[in-house]
Amino acid sequence: MSKQREIVWVSNCISDTRLVKYFISDFFQIDANKAAKNMNQNEAGFPISKEYFPENHFAEYKDKKYKKLPEIFSAGGFWMVSEACADVLRQFDLGDGALYPTQLFQNNRTTRVEGAYYCINFGNQKRAFAPEHSPEAMKPYPNQDLWKLPFVLKDRDIVVSKVALKGPDLWIDPFLRGALFLSDPLVQALKAAKLTRPFGPRKCKVLSEN
Repeated sequence: MSKQREIVWVSNCISDTRLVKYFISDFFQIDANKAAKNMNQNEAGFPISKEYFPENHFAEYKDKKYKKLPEIFSAGGFWMVSEACADVLRQFDLGDGALYPTQLFQNNRTTRVEGAYYCINFGNQKRAFAPEHSPEAMKPYPNQDLWKLPFVLKDRDIVVSKVALKGPDLWIDPFLRGALFLSDPLVQALKAAKLTRPFGPRKCKVLSEN
């Protein structure tokens, strides 16, 4: 990342219920407990290999016909991106993260949902969140060092150390739940491709010293 442009972005997309789509995966039907564990580990930023992501997802309700889906969304708890979004992400450093092809079907289990999609393993953690400088962040459990994004996320609500400027372009901070962090070059590429709407990225404040 350019030293002249020390910018980091945060997105609340993985805590946005509007991006939850009602599907059931083949993986979930085989082993619901393992599927739930994988979902949680992914949102915590752990690398997960391809065999732990589902190959097929089926719309849960008969009366719901899905058309083309957003650039990033959750299908049955597994986070996915569109092909256009995946094309941008592949140009950047995903670290231990990955994109795995998957298929989405309507409830009849034979009709494909329009578009191509990929399960996304976020796969990276950076401990850069500075809660003592982020008063807008909420602490739901007084006795735990865990925070949540504010209900209405604005630029500079979240403060990070310069650790955030190094390493992969997409990551999770284990101390800030429901937040997805992105580098500035990645956000600029998503903007150029007109793909940022579901991400709703907001600028973080980067501390001048670690």
